[in-house]
Amino acid sequence: MPAPDRKVFETAASWYVQFQDQSPTHAERQAWQDWLDSDPAHQAAWQQIEQLQRHLGTLPQALSRRALSAGQHRRQMLKLLLLLAGTGYVGWNLQEHTRLTSVWADYKTAVGQRRTLDLADGSRVHLNTGTAIDVSFDAHRRLIRLFSGEILVQTGKRQDVRPFFVETGDGRIEALGTRFTVRQLSDATRVGVLEDRVSVAPGGALGSAGILKAGEQADFNGQGMGAIHAYPSSQAAWVNGQLIVLDTPLGDVIDELGRYRPGVLQCQERARHLRVSGTLRLDSTDAVLANLQASLPIQVRYFTRYWVSITRVD
Repeated sequence: MPAPDRKVFETAASWYVQFQDQSPTHAERQAWQDWLDSDPAHQAAWQQIEQLQRHLGTLPQALSRRALSAGQHRRQMLKLLLLLAGTGYVGWNLQEHTRLTSVWADYKTAVGQRRTLDLADGSRVHLNTGTAIDVSFDAHRRLIRLFSGEILVQTGKRQDVRPFFVETGDGRIEALGTRFTVRQLSDATRVGVLEDRVSVAPGGALGSAGILKAGEQADFNGQGMGAIHAYPSSQAAWVNGQLIVLDTPLGDVIDELGRYRPGVLQCQERARHLRVSGTLRLDSTDAVLANLQASLPIQVRYFTRYWVSITRVD
């Protein structure tokens, strides 16, 4: 299939932005389908939009949650898509992004996949959906580099005096005989501690390290560490293929489910505030969506395999 030029990709991105705020009408969906079928290059452009979702997950939450009906916000979303297209995240430069963060990583998982690694020192690392890491052990240190996604680390019980680090683009975490999670966000790294303690060094500067204890979590970037919040163990239930929620806004649940399936999973603003409680199966997101539809005043509509929209019906 031929690669589309920039003008065609801009049109595909405009369709995407147009449908983010609300489900398309029948006429709009038919117009989009006619455009899609009229030229193979149009199909290639739309596939690039889907590749963006598959390789990067959802767009930054602060942007995707905005009411895109305002022209300014539509322009911001469109500019973001075009920026990603031109800097290696989608389309003609997608292979470059994949090569840097995934293909050459020592270990990786696809969207919706999880994996467990037993390391030579007796440590165990769980990889969540869409995760890529390198493992580098030498005579002086044990190091995991997290490029994307999320991991849960349980350090080994053997008497190994080498320090154990997890490194991201935002800084470095040192395990102090512990069990903890590290998640790479779009603009920060999130650390949650399940057992014992970790030391967090934003920007890798050990002199400015802070300590997180069991039951605590915080985000950090190269400028510093944010506020410390409670970290219930249920947040790590993804290791067992579960998402545990208690009186949680539906919008937050859908955002989280979107990490485990390729494509666009969007939730209408009117439906985002509905509350959800329960244990959801991450290995069967379609079944979860069906159950949510059966228990809440919502409709789940599949436009394509990679495009699902949730609207409120009352």
